[in-house]
Amino acid sequence: MNPTSNAPVTQIIHLRLPDKTEKPIFEHQRWNEVLESIENAPGFLRVYWGQSLEHPEHVEIHIVRETLQQHHDFLKSKEYRRVRFLIETMVGDAQVPVIRHAQMIDWTPKSRALARGAPFTGTAIYLKTTDAWDEGAWPLWTHIVRYIDGCLGCSGGPLLEPVETFERCYVVYVGWATTEQHHAYHHTKHFAEHAVILRCGNKGFAEYGHIVFQGSREKASSKL
Repeated sequence: MNPTSNAPVTQIIHLRLPDKTEKPIFEHQRWNEVLESIENAPGFLRVYWGQSLEHPEHVEIHIVRETLQQHHDFLKSKEYRRVRFLIETMVGDAQVPVIRHAQMIDWTPKSRALARGAPFTGTAIYLKTTDAWDEGAWPLWTHIVRYIDGCLGCSGGPLLEPVETFERCYVVYVGWATTEQHHAYHHTKHFAEHAVILRCGNKGFAEYGHIVFQGSREKASSKL
């Protein structure tokens, strides 16, 4: 059985903010109200948030709940309408979020990738994946890259909706101490010899970049 099949579900909300937002959304005095509205909906386990390093106008909010149905119910709730209202008020612009769901787990012990201490987190979506990726290539890669200088852990899992025209996709997050170490590794002999693993069981990748996670909140008993 794929180890992600029993994992809780993470709702990934992608926002594109105006270029001239007065202050970072996470520093706004009403940001705490956004978090409270998210936490008030049933099944809440954890929320964490960050901003793209390469494209600072791109913001991600990750909400972990027990089931996919709880996420769907949240999107139809008064709490979600309030979240949308608060965010649009803070940024002064209407938002059309891109929302995805994934069953993610930590693939390395004490992974720091998902807002657990990594200053930078590399991310990508692998497209049209097969069992060869889910159960072979990706788990193998996490055993390799965890020992590379600067790597702070690997997390990820299958997306539950199509991406573009690809029915089956897989999102990964790899924590790094610095982006320089991440980029430098791509130019090493070790990477050249092992990168073939990343091409197994998929049709390429999209949305490669780095997220700077900036905070998190969770239930006291949650360890996701």
